[in-house]
Amino acid sequence: MLSDAPNVELAITAVKLGALDVLSKPVDGENLLDIVREAIRENHSGLLPRTERQGPSAPFALTPRETEVLQLIATGQANKEIARQLGISPRTVEVHRARIMQKLGARNTADLVRIALTG
Repeated sequence: MLSDAPNVELAITAVKLGALDVLSKPVDGENLLDIVREAIRENHSGLLPRTERQGPSAPFALTPRETEVLQLIATGQANKEIARQLGISPRTVEVHRARIMQKLGARNTADLVRIALTG
């Protein structure tokens, strides 16, 4: 995570969502390169991504719109139906669905619905 003025709450949330480190601007280029190299090593080491090792993110990580979309997905509605109900485009629903799946560690819609229904 890179921020002008990170606070403790923001840093904790970033780490829970998979951030390797929290850096304040201006950032030292060599330090940034070291962190990027670490992330690449971790990714290529055969380990699961950080978010999968740590399990799904807490529900608070979803935006209010993502929460709305998740609730409608859990009721079995298609992207077009969700888009119509929320007054947004089907493509926007697809983007929200992809982000929700990433944040919650879901591999498919069935996983997503299971996570949504079990809390």
